[in-house]
Amino acid sequence: MKKIVCIFACIMTLALGGCSSSYERDSTPGEVVRVTVGEMQSMIDKKESFAIVFTQTQCSHCIVFHEMLDEYLLYHNITLYEVVLDEAPKEERSENLKKIRKTFKELDSTPTLYYVKDGKIEEEILGLTEEDDFDDFVKEYKLDEKK
Repeated sequence: MKKIVCIFACIMTLALGGCSSSYERDSTPGEVVRVTVGEMQSMIDKKESFAIVFTQTQCSHCIVFHEMLDEYLLYHNITLYEVVLDEAPKEERSENLKKIRKTFKELDSTPTLYYVKDGKIEEEILGLTEEDDFDDFVKEYKLDEKK
């Protein structure tokens, strides 16, 4: 009976290991690329796939997110696009927010992280500040896959 249990356990381990979605990760440094609302909209119109975060300069959670991200990017080759909502002149901010909400309808706090696939929102994560959670996001979309 022990032999059967051992064989079954080995088969299950091999089966589960063979079904995992592991990939080779690129450990060279990554980057944050700041984009304007117009550049972001152009990426969506071209049906590109990308990760983007919306932040504000004085947002305490955004500051914590950036501290985590600075460390993370040292060892993960990802490109994360960023729109800093309060960087535009005050008279443009309201109009920018209207443009953003055409695609990102649920955006109401920062930082908010999105994965856009083929120009459509695939996932939205509000208030992300923990490295483990961010790494799960990166792995889910293989953002640091070695090319």
